[in-house]
This record gives sequence, structure tokens and C-alpha cells, in this order.
Amino acid sequence: MTLPDTDKLVFYDIRNSVPGCAWSPNTWKTRLALNHKGIPYRTEWVEYPDIAPLLSAVKVEPNPPSSGPIPVQAYTLPAIYDPRTQKTIMDSYKIALYLDETYPDTPALLPPESRVFQTSFQHALGDVLHTRVVPLLLHQIAKPLNPRSRDYFIETREAFLGCKLEELSPPGSEKNAAQWVAMEKAFGVVASWIESAGDGRLLLSGGGPDGEDGKVTHADTDLAGVLIAMRVLLGVDSKEWERIEGFDGGRWKRYLTCFKFEK
Repeated sequence: MTLPDTDKLVFYDIRNSVPGCAWSPNTWKTRLALNHKGIPYRTEWVEYPDIAPLLSAVKVEPNPPSSGPIPVQAYTLPAIYDPRTQKTIMDSYKIALYLDETYPDTPALLPPESRVFQTSFQHALGDVLHTRVVPLLLHQIAKPLNPRSRDYFIETREAFLGCKLEELSPPGSEKNAAQWVAMEKAFGVVASWIESAGDGRLLLSGGGPDGEDGKVTHADTDLAGVLIAMRVLLGVDSKEWERIEGFDGGRWKRYLTCFKFEK
């Protein structure tokens, strides 16, 4: 389907210093969802300090406060604007629901019968995996941001955490080495969940390239978003990413073959 840019859904993503390089695990959830559904969209890149003014101006309901491993701002990305309905939606779960309901002829990400499972999986994924990944990635996230976003990101995260970002996981330290071991174990736990579903390339079984013979879910995009963010931030040719690709017999390298990476 070819549409003029003005008729395409607008997808808001976080700008960085590498043009066209999507890096955020959260916005990747929605980017993967749009790619999988085949819904035409255009990306509008936003600096961190401009997210709240952008979304509050269109009266998007803010996020509730959270005490998670990183601060949850009142307004966050991903968000979309759909010119077809003139609606702006924030939060990847709400976006997936909206896309399923508004574009019912596209593959469903949150079929009603799987929503309890997917919600439970996402909470478990946060507890088991995200908490191990965040300390290793936060300092890496700041590096490619443009100056305004970098200053904002560092100031808000360090104020919440009460320490410098580089202190979370100093390269070459015993702390860093222990965190890598803990993260590998966490990936192993997640792998065991997927294996329990059968041949399980994807959470709802099967899954070759582009989800062939399997069903890509919103929960799958959550896990894939984390992997893609690590791939981008650590560097596709880095020893660190090579190490992750080797976790669990190469499962995670194979897992990413189920998703379309168009930016």
C-alpha cells in the first residue's frame, strides 16, 4: 500500500546522533508491530525534552508514577498519531490494542484469549530480564543522544538513581562481570519459558522469518525490542553482542529472524 506521507500513521521515536538509527527497546515494540502488521507509517524523531510538551499538548493521559529500575516519566515514547481517526496513543500496549481494533484485517498482536498470558509474561520479563539489562545499558543509551537529549537523560536518570550512570556497570570491573553472568542466566530462564511452548521460536509456538508458522505477539515485540536495543547500543560487530548471540545455543540470534527490521 502506497500512501502520501500526510495520510500515513505518524510514529514518534527518540532522536539520536545517528540519523535513522532506532535504538530504544520501548519504541522498537511499536516499530516491530507496525512492520509486522504492514501498516504504512512515517517516523517523526523527537528529542527527550520535547516528548512531554508534544504529548501533553494533545491531552494524552500521562503515565502513573512507578518505582521500577528506571524512572517512568509522565510522558514517554512510543506514541502514534493516526490521521484516519485523529487519535494520539501513547504506550506500546495501548498502541497494540488500538492497532488490533482499528486495523482488524492485520495480524493480531493481542488476541483476547492471550492477553492474560501476555500481561503476565511482560511483568515476569521485567522482573527477570529487564532488571539485569538496564544497569548494563543505561550508560550506553546516553552516548548516541544529541546534546539536549543526552543532558536531559543523564540528569533525570542520575537524580532518580542517586549515582553516575557510569557507576552502574564499570567496564572491566568485577561488578560488570557479575552482571553479565546474571544477565546470561536471566536469558536462560526466558529461553526455558519459550521452550515450554513446544518448538517455540516465538511465544505462541513456531515462527520462521517474519513469523512464518508462528504468531508474533506484543510480548514477542517486547523481548525482541530488548535484543535489538542491545544489538544497536553495543554494536552489531562488538564482542558483547557476539556473546549475547551465543547465549542459549544461539537462540536469540534465531529469535530475531522472526521480525522485520525496517526503520
